[in-house]
Amino acid sequence: MNNNAVIYARYSSHRQDEQSIEGQLHICYDYAKRNGYTVVGEYIDRAISGRSDDRPQFQQMIDDSRKKAFGFVIVYKLDRFARNRYDSAIYKHKLKQNGVKLLSAMEQIGDNPESIILEAVLEASAEYYSLELAQKVRRGRAESAAKGKFVGGGVPIGFKAENGYLVLDEQKAPYIKWAFEQYAQGVPKREIIDELNRRGLRNRKGKPLDHNAIHRVLRSEKYVGVLEQSGVRIEGGCPAIIDRATFDLVQSRLDLMHRCGAKNTAAPEVEYLLTGKVFCGHCGYSMHGVSGTGKTGNKWYYYQCTGRRKKRNGCRKRHEKKDFLEWYIVEQTVNYILAPERVRIIAAAVVAEYEKEFGSDSLRQLENQIAALGREVDKYIDTMVDLPKSARPALAEKIERLTDEKEALEVDLAKLRVANKIRLTEDEIVAWLRSFCKGDLFDMDFRRRIIDVLVNSVFVFDDKIIVYYNVKGGKQVSYLEMLDSYGEEGCPAPDEDLPPGSTFTTFGPPNATIVEPALIFAGGLIGVVFPRPV
Repeated sequence: MNNNAVIYARYSSHRQDEQSIEGQLHICYDYAKRNGYTVVGEYIDRAISGRSDDRPQFQQMIDDSRKKAFGFVIVYKLDRFARNRYDSAIYKHKLKQNGVKLLSAMEQIGDNPESIILEAVLEASAEYYSLELAQKVRRGRAESAAKGKFVGGGVPIGFKAENGYLVLDEQKAPYIKWAFEQYAQGVPKREIIDELNRRGLRNRKGKPLDHNAIHRVLRSEKYVGVLEQSGVRIEGGCPAIIDRATFDLVQSRLDLMHRCGAKNTAAPEVEYLLTGKVFCGHCGYSMHGVSGTGKTGNKWYYYQCTGRRKKRNGCRKRHEKKDFLEWYIVEQTVNYILAPERVRIIAAAVVAEYEKEFGSDSLRQLENQIAALGREVDKYIDTMVDLPKSARPALAEKIERLTDEKEALEVDLAKLRVANKIRLTEDEIVAWLRSFCKGDLFDMDFRRRIIDVLVNSVFVFDDKIIVYYNVKGGKQVSYLEMLDSYGEEGCPAPDEDLPPGSTFTTFGPPNATIVEPALIFAGGLIGVVFPRPV
């Protein structure tokens, strides 16, 4: 096995410096030594936020992972890797594809389902902290916006930014006024774009205008003098280029064109209960309702992979019969998740895992760590008085490092206390699940309630269906989270030799040869891998 590892370290703000990097490296090297990993390289990003994936050394590390020179990436904490859950899921999946595993020196994350839940919680905590910092920045921007100042972003065509305010660009504003008037009179966008480009109007990058650019112009209220930014809306916040009547006429025409171009391929009288929750297991695109008429004149209703319909990714996922897919998901949910003998077991497992990670024992352990660090800092401060001046800088650096570590743990403790107070009891989870137990599988209201409230997301393969369930709410599980929780080897590509058409050939429960469904976890939610009927 490849025990070679690299270390990724990052610091992001003016309050952090090279000492922060050195502290991270020291802990990561110590972790590698204790666990038998050989460190073969370092990747370090300085003064770059983890909320963005636009980090040179980070991207270099992801690219290098394809060379098979190392099998592990070690970080001080998961938030050094990414503070955005979407980016974290994407890049962990890329590392996994290249045979590389992400390790946290300070957070003991394993491979069992409970650890997956914990990792999701830790990532969510890091994202929460990052967003909290961003809110402080937004408050400052909102104060400037309230004064009518332009607080950044792209300057709209027809304006200039001067002394913190938007003012008219005398050369380009007439072109924008002309474009609004032409579209209000019924001139197609394509003709307007061609004429503006012919007259030499260009976007901020000096390139010709395209459909998206002119659409953004026609939708922007800045051209009637409304400056809306950072949650603050000010009438007259910038000069008006056109009048409100012309703007409203343009909006009406844009809305009309949008409705005409968005016809649904499914019959309008048919309700597709899984819309927005069902996804193709092979490519990750959503599945939408479509209908067709058979040779006998009968109407048929299906869920179709959007990726296949739009020929975006070569997916050959076959259509799924609407009625059976909805029935089967509800039937399996009632027989497996809501079975009386299993409800109490599931509730107990959720509560036990939550208590282990966020209960009183965890609180005390973290409080003891913080207290120990506080005593150590006090000891070093007392020692510094008796040291010669030449020895004080090194000790001061150590005190600063320990203080930073203590402050980080105090933030973690505050989050843990919040989680500890809001956890659900076993009886509450049982009552929640039992409220769905009674109903007729062929009653559309019962199906709708199960799917709308209990079902979080559904991923449909040709040989299995993966369903994730809410426990009183929950963020929708993404395709990448599903791949990560189920395992890439469990997601085979569709059979290229099979013709289109649903793989559901029977209308009834799985026969006795189907194996028992399997529990998995993603994003803190329970999922079940249900076998397909044969």
